Amino acid sequence: MTETPFYFYRGVTRLFGMLHAPSAPGSSLAYVMSHPFGEEKLWSHRVFVVFARTLAARGIPVLRFDYTGAGDSAGETASTSVDTYLDDLGAAVEALVARVPAATRVGLVGLRFGASLAAQFAERARLTQKFPVVLGGPLALWDPILDGESYIQELLRINLSTQLAVYGKVQESREVLVERIRAGGIANVEGYEIGLPLFASASLKELLPAEGLRHAGGTLVMQIAATEKAKLREDQQRLAELSTDGTFQRAIEQPFWREIKAFCSRADNLQNQTLQWMEQRHGVPVT
Repeated sequence: MTETPFYFYRGVTRLFGMLHAPSAPGSSLAYVMSHPFGEEKLWSHRVFVVFARTLAARGIPVLRFDYTGAGDSAGETASTSVDTYLDDLGAAVEALVARVPAATRVGLVGLRFGASLAAQFAERARLTQKFPVVLGGPLALWDPILDGESYIQELLRINLSTQLAVYGKVQESREVLVERIRAGGIANVEGYEIGLPLFASASLKELLPAEGLRHAGGTLVMQIAATEKAKLREDQQRLAELSTDGTFQRAIEQPFWREIKAFCSRADNLQNQTLQWMEQRHGVPVT
């Protein structure tokens, strides 16, 4: 396996990518991984790396990349929107295919908000037929965000927690933060700025289609639960049931995308269940 860092472009914006290529290339299937927003990207980074290397060791090329304003990519999150990220994902797919000509199918693996973006991109590809390589590729959604409105409010609560830690009290309420964003300002969430474009495009009660996904390549919707006793995510289960060739599963893992007591460099249950699904549906070797 070789790992090659490189830059590619979405328009004039330079994006960073890391290609994990198998030692013996030739697979017609490859993957692009879609990371979550903000600090969730930081905490989940090792899990992404481990999974990408695992696929590459099984002969499957994988591209990890940084969205605009994240990691080593150019740009600022204050000016990004959902459409910005979908265009980034399209540029990543094109960059992967350019570097791996044998890839005639491209699957997507996403976590949290990154999973929602992957699902939206797959639907856009289906409707526009712009990225035919994606149409037959697997879609693995790890704990996707379905309620964008609640998600954005969750991000703003992080801002309130930071205020408490720094000032000992909340100086600006969520209502004040929302008013500022709507007036063209920004709200800082752990160093990531949320502006009106992202706020408006992501604050949707239904971030993904209520009628399910029509992606033909097979869709895995994976709830990540800390314990067996965790409440079933009925919204995620419904998404899988209503989707074309959809599968719903639960993986018992700690929320590794957060700062928790024990840092998680791996998510073996999540990884193994995803690999088993990939093998059953698409012939990806598990061992």
